[in-house]
Amino acid sequence: MRGPVSFFFLVSFLVVFCVPLNAQQVGRENIGFESGDFDGWVGYQWRYSTASDVPSSFNTTPAAAVIPTSRRHVIISDKSAYDANTGGALKMIPDGYNYSARLGCEISRDASPRCWQQSLRYTMKVDESNAFLLMKFACVLQYSTSHDNISEMEPHFQLTLYDRDDNTIDDCSNYDVFSSGNMDAEFQTYAPTEAHTPVKWRDWTTVGADLSAYIGQDITIEFLTADCTGHYHYGYAYFVVDYMPLYITVDYCTDDSHATLEAPDGFQTYQWLHDDKTTIVGEAQDLLVENPNEGDLYYCTMESETGCEVSLSSTIARYEPQAGFSWNKIDCESNEVEFINESSTNNGSLKYSWDLEDTILTQESLIHKFATSGLHKVGLIIYNPPSGCTDTIYKTVESFSPALVGFHGDTTYCPDLETELTAYGAYSYEWSTGALSPSLSFRAPENKYWLLGFSSDGCISDTSFFSISEEPDWHFELAGDSNLCTGDTDTLSAFGAVDYDWSTGSSNANINISSGGTYNVTGKNARGCEKELSIDVLEVKNPEFDFSVSPATINKRYNVVDCVASSDSNLIYNWNMGDGTTSIGSQFTHSYTLSSELKAFPVNIMASNDAGCFTKKATEVIVEPFVPNVFTPNNDGINDLFMPGYDIEVFDRHGVIFYTGREGWDGYYQGKPADPDTYFYVLRYIDFDENSQVRKGYITLVR
Repeated sequence: MRGPVSFFFLVSFLVVFCVPLNAQQVGRENIGFESGDFDGWVGYQWRYSTASDVPSSFNTTPAAAVIPTSRRHVIISDKSAYDANTGGALKMIPDGYNYSARLGCEISRDASPRCWQQSLRYTMKVDESNAFLLMKFACVLQYSTSHDNISEMEPHFQLTLYDRDDNTIDDCSNYDVFSSGNMDAEFQTYAPTEAHTPVKWRDWTTVGADLSAYIGQDITIEFLTADCTGHYHYGYAYFVVDYMPLYITVDYCTDDSHATLEAPDGFQTYQWLHDDKTTIVGEAQDLLVENPNEGDLYYCTMESETGCEVSLSSTIARYEPQAGFSWNKIDCESNEVEFINESSTNNGSLKYSWDLEDTILTQESLIHKFATSGLHKVGLIIYNPPSGCTDTIYKTVESFSPALVGFHGDTTYCPDLETELTAYGAYSYEWSTGALSPSLSFRAPENKYWLLGFSSDGCISDTSFFSISEEPDWHFELAGDSNLCTGDTDTLSAFGAVDYDWSTGSSNANINISSGGTYNVTGKNARGCEKELSIDVLEVKNPEFDFSVSPATINKRYNVVDCVASSDSNLIYNWNMGDGTTSIGSQFTHSYTLSSELKAFPVNIMASNDAGCFTKKATEVIVEPFVPNVFTPNNDGINDLFMPGYDIEVFDRHGVIFYTGREGWDGYYQGKPADPDTYFYVLRYIDFDENSQVRKGYITLVR
């Protein structure tokens, strides 16, 4: 360490503060960045270099404050973030905090990355509530042993406390460190793979400062970080700040059989001693004392992570706070109530928290104007420092303002029902019907109703006149098919409401159904009036039937099929023959117009019953080649060739092959007319499914 070391830890780096979740929030002004910004903090940045190639005009001093920049003064808000220059080992926000501040940054991305220095300062007036200053910091410094003058040139981090005259407060918590010359064993080393210079970094360190000697005075906290003054090495830090009263809290309340002594948070070690100052009775932050004796004296010596010591003492005393208050309604117009605090305690002081329904206030006594008139449940919670004892009392109090008396409810009621109106803003009520209850039901149209409100001590509201009317009838409709075919879905639709409630649990205007049954829907209009409708849906089986198309294969000579459908029920049949022809009926014949193309005609039939439910079935009619059993090669232009265009083989009864080819047999063998006789053939072709087919038979040659 160099220079006077004061304050529990001075961090000259980017400040990031996050309020501990369990810290008391007493009179803060963003010292811990609770607002997520630098409000209350003053930032500085400047450049200074000792390098020989830098002109003297380069060097500046922090003569004027600057607005914290987005680069060198940064609020950190991502509690899951880790610092990359430590290999991802350093959390950028310590546990228990929501924010931290970073002061400085790595400099390799700058156009002229050299010699930046920056600081953040915060000035506060010390009182009993903030006499203990708690700071946490972590710093990252490039290790630069090549510099000749280490104390001046290396990356640098500093934490300093100043008094009201800007003199350094000589406190153990001050901290001043360079990147190699005076580091302690808590620093770790990380060697980035992309850089030749290693990084020295210190994990989050907690320090605290006893400011009790400065109560009533202003003190200033300063965090400072600096890059090296010679070349390109960087230094930056993270920190958070908190404060709290500097005393031992004694929890020894009215009915307790033991006392708990709690020392301030933030120290590394604690040592508790009894009256004789020689016997150690505890080494934790809290000390439990069974069957305590009032007047016994206990001492606690606390040491921070940097070796700073603070000693406090506390006397066992039972604290018996009693919360109490009285109240007075100011008048019959303003809605204001005066609260007189009557709380007491036998030891210590008292702090107050008023629960006033719409706000929390901390004055001892007060006058409060409520947002609503009538009865209010008001609580007073008292705190009894330096103990942790509390007491709470709740009372029902009354305020009054004629303008704030009225009623809730709808003055229009739904047909055949009634409406209920509920008065508010007063202690008691009177309706024009003579009723005195806060709530009253109405179901008769009338234009002469009124309401009055009264306070408990005679204040009276203005008269509220109102009329009651019946909601006109409104249209509500349910649409849908009462028949549902098995396996199908249908949609039921309701119209005319703003809200829907189906027996299926749906709240949509439309529902899809897949089974028969009774379906109910309740609709509400904009006023909330209800109507209910229902529909009975009959589930109808799909029809059963048989059908046939015969023959299943046709050719150019035989191209007529018989179509027949039959069922035990009275059905309507719709046929589609696959060639563009449709027909209706249970039976008919159909002639196909054929070319030489081999194909299949898809035949579809749909049978429908009276409910509109239908069943579909399908078959196909296959077109095959026509093979004649007689051919006459007499050059008359009719049947002169046998199966032209097909791969055929013709042979006689002795197996002698008379013809092989695709042009068709002309009745000749070896250039001479074959004798009239019966010949045998093998026919090969590719059908419409691209499958190879073979047919065998005989043909009679006639001349």
